[in-house]
Amino acid sequence: MGAWFVSSLLARISLGTAAVAVLWSVLLIPFGWTSAVVVSGSMMPEIRAGDVAIASPIDPADVRPGQPILVDNPAKPGRLLLHRVVRRNPDGSFVTRGDANRVDDSLPVPPGSVRGLPRLLVRYVGLPVYWHARGDYRHLTVTAGLLVTLGLLAAKRPDEDGDAGLHRAGGGHARWRPGRPAARHVRRA
Repeated sequence: MGAWFVSSLLARISLGTAAVAVLWSVLLIPFGWTSAVVVSGSMMPEIRAGDVAIASPIDPADVRPGQPILVDNPAKPGRLLLHRVVRRNPDGSFVTRGDANRVDDSLPVPPGSVRGLPRLLVRYVGLPVYWHARGDYRHLTVTAGLLVTLGLLAAKRPDEDGDAGLHRAGGGHARWRPGRPAARHVRRA
């Protein structure tokens, strides 16, 4: 096995794994599930920034204390929040807190803001979104370069000139390579 084969195989496995992870992150959206990139460490150590949480719809009446829930963030309209339910208030709203936080969130979550119950966590797939949100373009550039390199390795062929027949090796002798019939050599006097 040549170095080309190993590097090409590893590149294809890496790209395929990344593609499957991204696919899982968006596949269930048409069925009412919600996909969200975690952008803070408030749910550490189980859920990290850059992970993608995929949540199934849930009736707010079925939400219980101790469950993590994905909600419309009452403190930051237009953004999602993934925190654990601490308790339910008499008015039906929820008090939430991040696992890594020492205090409860300052605003209760109305029942109508519940988006879902996280069912699937896809590690690392959301890191480019997280880096972009933080303005960390160094990591984005390195990741883009790595993906381009992997793509080139996966697409590269061992013989880019298309000649899969005879090749001259070292001492001027012809060496047969699969793909073409071997040529007959005729010596001229």
